[in-house]
Amino acid sequence: MADLLSNWSSTLEAVPPSHCIPVHERPSDPVEIVDNIPVIDLGKANGEERSVVVKELLKAFEEYGFFQIINHGVPVDLMDEAMKVYKEFFSLPAAEKAEYAKDAANDTNRGAATLYSSSAKHYDSEEHRYWRDVLEHSCNLDGKDKKTWPSNPPRYREVIGAYGDELRRVSKVILGLLSEGLGLEAGFFDTELGQRMLVNHYPACPDPSLTLGVGGHCDPNLITIIQQEVYGLQILKDDKWIGVQPIRNAFVVNSGLPITVVSNGKLTSVAHRVVTNTTHSRTSIGTFICPHDIVEPAKALVGPENPPQFKSFNWGIDFMPHYLSKKSVYHASLEPFKIDA
Repeated sequence: MADLLSNWSSTLEAVPPSHCIPVHERPSDPVEIVDNIPVIDLGKANGEERSVVVKELLKAFEEYGFFQIINHGVPVDLMDEAMKVYKEFFSLPAAEKAEYAKDAANDTNRGAATLYSSSAKHYDSEEHRYWRDVLEHSCNLDGKDKKTWPSNPPRYREVIGAYGDELRRVSKVILGLLSEGLGLEAGFFDTELGQRMLVNHYPACPDPSLTLGVGGHCDPNLITIIQQEVYGLQILKDDKWIGVQPIRNAFVVNSGLPITVVSNGKLTSVAHRVVTNTTHSRTSIGTFICPHDIVEPAKALVGPENPPQFKSFNWGIDFMPHYLSKKSVYHASLEPFKIDA
């Protein structure tokens, strides 16, 4: 089975060479943990203050690419239960997790639950791994994929099914506000969108200065909605890493690279990474909202004064293989799809 970090990291007194990343990528400089990341109150989106919320959300997308949402309507007890279920899953004995532990790079069934350790990154032909385990599976509207989800803990499918439904609802609210802010037609994002759960588990680390939970990257999907309890998330703002302080019962939202294309360059995807710590493990629940097929600049944002900056492409066939090729860094993933001026 895959060499899962959660199976053996607690016995380590030092970071093994396989997880010591090159010096230039190590989190050596002090990073300020800030509390000025925009906070959007979704509870006001259905009232007289909706226009204000639209402006705040669009500004957050433009200036940070990251924000936190409160009063989102997801029951707190469901959030707590989902986090508890995932923590229990990563604490299962190795033999019980073996059914889902695979080499993600060679996994051809993208809908089924896949458990893997880190994601290998090569530096001058030498492989290094990040300090995390990942559980990933689809979470589609029809619910047919549930049979491929973990069956242990026994309540996994019930809890995560309900959680996925709630996060799908929240994503529609966010994308609806975004479409208003961009001046797009009502229901622009109401087409069939994919949904994936990507849950990261970062065990406590003997020496956080030598490794990362995951290195700097931009997400390949439209938006990501993250539930976190323990600090670790950092974003790149004005070429400087800043830490995102978790807010109890809030979700972190960030824009992915396709949003840059849809907005015709008006919005950008912001690089982010995760650092580890010596005392606490960290589990984050990521809900990825993905394009169904074609990604292209919205027609309402293209005209004689605003020519298209990107070609139309198929997200799954054209974009994702390039994104996963390990040749892309931050926004370079979009380079093959740009239209030359």
